Amino acid sequence: MSDLFADWRRPTFITSVNPGMLGYDRLIRDMHPRVELVEIRLDGVWLSRGSFQGTKRDFAEIENLLRQAREQVKRPILATFRTEGGHVSITAEVYESLVAQAAKCADWVDVESNYPYLGMTAEQATAAAENPHVQEDNEKRLTSLLRNIHGNGTGVILSRHCWEPSPNSEKEVSDLLIYQLNLGADVSKAAFSPQTPQQLANLQKGGKTTFLLTHRPTILIGMGALGQPTRLAGPQLGNWGTFVTVGGPQSAPGQLPLAQLELRYPASGF
Repeated sequence: MSDLFADWRRPTFITSVNPGMLGYDRLIRDMHPRVELVEIRLDGVWLSRGSFQGTKRDFAEIENLLRQAREQVKRPILATFRTEGGHVSITAEVYESLVAQAAKCADWVDVESNYPYLGMTAEQATAAAENPHVQEDNEKRLTSLLRNIHGNGTGVILSRHCWEPSPNSEKEVSDLLIYQLNLGADVSKAAFSPQTPQQLANLQKGGKTTFLLTHRPTILIGMGALGQPTRLAGPQLGNWGTFVTVGGPQSAPGQLPLAQLELRYPASGF
């Protein structure tokens, strides 16, 4: 875990693979040597089923997928079950159990910092977020889950994905990244959807501010074509890890091929 997200001169290269996708076995078997962390998108398996119920069979399938992937790629794996922008129904309680189970088999897990609001309507989630008592309870819930994960020696990427046009200020970016670090994340990840040059500038300035204030690992993504410069950026602009495509489709809009990142960050030391 300590070898990743440790070099302030360049981002760690991450690629995402979907076990429910055609060609998954080949992608796993022939993984490019410059990929340092392989994200296993567990939600892809349940996409056709519509929901994750958290049955014993579901959890056994999770464990089997992760153990097999770890053996095949022979490098660290990141277990992710994406709900933000996803299409698989899951409750907050089941999500907690899923992440805790994945932490026993993976080197890293992605935890969505907004997961306590799963199952709520937009109006309910907004009201809950504005209630300081609810917010405090949710933070306690998050930190408890992170302690549980760390007890397995597993790293945590605490994430938030904003699909509406954003960010509207530099402070919005740095506040979110630092908030997630303070909750106990090893890496704080934030993905925004810039629609204007000003929003892209807010994103980049917020990443730089966070680096200067913390010098701790963050992943900062601008989704879509306009946000692609953030995927080329390094730690000094808040991007200690970048998601690349390697022979498979994008897992999020705007991802760049590994070959393009290799031109920016030559393979010295590999």
